Amino acid sequence: MNHHQVGRLRFLWIAILSGFVTLWACTKIIFGSYLVKNYRPYVDLIMQKWSNRLLTLVKAKVQVTGIEHFPKEPNQSVIVVCNHTSLYDIPISQIALNTSLRMLTKKELYKIPIFATALKKGEFVSVDRHNHENALKDLQRAKEKMRDGITLWVAPEGTRSNGDSLLNFKTGGFHLAIDTKAMIVPLVIQNAYSLQAGKNLSLNLHQTIKVELLAPIDASNTPGQKAKELAQQVRQKMLECLQKR
Repeated sequence: MNHHQVGRLRFLWIAILSGFVTLWACTKIIFGSYLVKNYRPYVDLIMQKWSNRLLTLVKAKVQVTGIEHFPKEPNQSVIVVCNHTSLYDIPISQIALNTSLRMLTKKELYKIPIFATALKKGEFVSVDRHNHENALKDLQRAKEKMRDGITLWVAPEGTRSNGDSLLNFKTGGFHLAIDTKAMIVPLVIQNAYSLQAGKNLSLNLHQTIKVELLAPIDASNTPGQKAKELAQQVRQKMLECLQKR
């Protein structure tokens, strides 16, 4: 057993506190939508504080390299493609990038009270994978948000993988990247699984999480029918980064 692994009681306490931190963030996003004039930076700040608090609870540190690769051109659509091994991947990504980062979320999350309202108000994007007509509307909304300055975070594996492996990539996010002529920024989280792995509900404290941004890939030169090849190209670069440790 890792000597930093928490016992059941402390795990439960951290889980409860994490739930309260998330609920408080959701509540502030909802009420802020009616009260705050400069709303997007307000949500960005809440996301940053939420991420900091969650990682502070588990005493994790985030080390970032390659931040110079993040595109800074105005009006440039950006999609961050991230590997997915842990429940903490989103707050880790938010800490690493500190920008108007919003996740491409599952439609099922919009069934959770309060949380669903916060997602809608906070400009998060979902795609209905079970209804083609709704999916087209969702994708159009995603395009509008990206053109307006939202950076979209996508986990193309679709579910959490184990360790340094990568599951096959789904192509939805890459079709979106091609349609919006986006810059794809591969973001590799090296060892979030040491903090919390996959569906394993155990925690290890005092972990240092390494995040690396790879050189962006311009999707504007890729034909729409080549989304699968683009996904494979990005996956290969991320896999090489994971395996160079």
